[in-house]
Amino acid sequence: MASSRQDGSWPHSAAPADEVTGLAMDRASTLGTDPHPLASSFRRQGRTAACGLALRILAALAALHGLAGPALAMAAEQPPSLLLCHEDRDAYPWSMADGSGLNRQLLARVERALPVQFRYVALPWRRCLDGVARGLYDGAFAASFNLERTKGAVYPLTAQGLPERGKRLHTATYALYRRIGQGPEWDGAAFHRLDGRIGSLSGFSIVDFLRARGAEVDETSRDPLALLSMVKNRRIEAAALQVLRADFILKAHPELNDDLEKAEIPLEVKDYYLVFSPHFAAQRPQVVRQIWDSIEDQRESLGYQANIKAFMSQ
Repeated sequence: MASSRQDGSWPHSAAPADEVTGLAMDRASTLGTDPHPLASSFRRQGRTAACGLALRILAALAALHGLAGPALAMAAEQPPSLLLCHEDRDAYPWSMADGSGLNRQLLARVERALPVQFRYVALPWRRCLDGVARGLYDGAFAASFNLERTKGAVYPLTAQGLPERGKRLHTATYALYRRIGQGPEWDGAAFHRLDGRIGSLSGFSIVDFLRARGAEVDETSRDPLALLSMVKNRRIEAAALQVLRADFILKAHPELNDDLEKAEIPLEVKDYYLVFSPHFAAQRPQVVRQIWDSIEDQRESLGYQANIKAFMSQ
């Protein structure tokens, strides 16, 4: 079967004579000067039938390869390749600097379920979000919901404008880390004994949570290890960090673990999402929705649950 370009047009040197003639007849018919209207009608009917046959063949091939549902809708075009950015620091267990992590494993499952490809770039978190807002990157992970961020990033939302929890990548808990027996207390609603600054990673949404409750925040560092060291050395009173991430660091650094403690009551529990640039979401809304749907399916799959257990046991 002769090959054609993806846009359906023939290269000038390869266009068959009857196709050129048919195009000329259609142009003449449009102008009201068709010299052979009956012949043109037959040609158009023939091309319509050929298009219908091609679509039926495509659907059959998709079925043979096990493509169904959302995947079938994307099968007729080249699989989109998305450039995603993420934080350039270890965020155990979700995203690690060496390219491992549970978020990457989950997105790899989405790639296998859909005709889609992901490419990755590690950046400081502020720069990643800024690049998404400017359309330099197609998406970013993992971002908690923040009204200010919705100006430059597209989240999965309900009809009421709230985050659609089912589309999350994961959920994480924040807690205060302080010197043993010292530092601020958190009762679940307010801080007590708050006599100094609380440290947070630069650009993280927990900063707004802390400031809204009267805390002075130090966000001069992008390194959670540095923040925990600042707590030990009395440069800040406490650090607000994601529990799994901070516990992983303390386990690897007994010199810190011996002097620091985690407050019993969590600060906040947050869901984290793959968000898209406004430009990409406007250009490919169907792809965006299919990716979010697949994230939900794959996150709850038995295979991914086994991935979680295996990764956390390392």
